[in-house]
Amino acid sequence: MVSEVITKIRSTSPGEQVFLDVQPRGNREAMKKVVITPKPLSYTDANSPPSIGVMLSPNLLRVENLKAKSLPDAAALASSAVYDLTTDTARSIYGAIGMLGKMIVGGGSSVGGSLQLSGPIGVIKMGSEVVRTNDLTAVAMFAAAISVNLAVVNSLPIPALDGGQLVFVLGEAVTGRKLDQRKQEEINALALLVLLLVTFSTTVGDLSK
Repeated sequence: MVSEVITKIRSTSPGEQVFLDVQPRGNREAMKKVVITPKPLSYTDANSPPSIGVMLSPNLLRVENLKAKSLPDAAALASSAVYDLTTDTARSIYGAIGMLGKMIVGGGSSVGGSLQLSGPIGVIKMGSEVVRTNDLTAVAMFAAAISVNLAVVNSLPIPALDGGQLVFVLGEAVTGRKLDQRKQEEINALALLVLLLVTFSTTVGDLSK
């Protein structure tokens, strides 16, 4: 829910208003409707993302360690955790792709600056911070998150990725004839160039941070 609000604010155009329902703490009935116009975080930076001037405070209530009672129970808990992680990852990636499409059509700012994506440098930085905690559980979860992210991205129907190759195979199965190899290689090369540009943009964003 919080990520959806942030995405909505980040995707607003200059002068566009955002309508929020604000609920005071401890009073669910006193709901107020607030109209806010996001403004750039920095007026000197043309690529500065829109903001409403509010910083989220930590809302972690507790950390609960689950222990499996049996091997089937462990498999069920692990499957549930992987499902939740995969679902959240897929939702975030598809949301980022949607924002990227809007930026390309509307001529928006760089990918790394507006979408808050992390490239290789950002991932290494986050990984080093997790390792520094000396928490083996956190390290294992970070490694799992990286693996799930790679799996979800690789399954996208984008040429040059496994998901894109599957689309080509399904296309051949439906049409009953083999696709032109040269055109397929050209499509893969173009998709690979776009992926490299996105990686370069996120790397620039990581360095600017």
